Amino acid sequence: MASTITTVAAIAAFPAPRTLAKSQAMLLSRQNAVSFVARPVHAHRRLVAVAAATPSDLSSKVSESIKQAQETCADDPVSGECVAAWDEVEELSAAASHARDRQKGADPLEEFCKDNPETDECRMYED
Repeated sequence: MASTITTVAAIAAFPAPRTLAKSQAMLLSRQNAVSFVARPVHAHRRLVAVAAATPSDLSSKVSESIKQAQETCADDPVSGECVAAWDEVEELSAAASHARDRQKGADPLEEFCKDNPETDECRMYED
């Protein structure tokens, strides 16, 4: 197993000659090989659509990080900086997703009662 990883690292360490005929799939597969070897860097290049239920500060951070990652990767899509930028996008979008899940699972009445425990709707009666 260790020799396999070493072989992949040796192959991924040398950049392939650049040609215009390279497909995007080849670039992505090469980036995934590099990210596998050089953990914790991940090369997941997904466009993330942020739902409206996401808190506004997280959704704006995700949008800004996507723009920054696209600018970073404009010149060299295989660089470590590019991979790190997309990793940041992935982490922020995961945080936004978790925030949406927390909001989705919350009961509106429970949220109201947290803020207004003295109201009639929130009183607890014991038999």
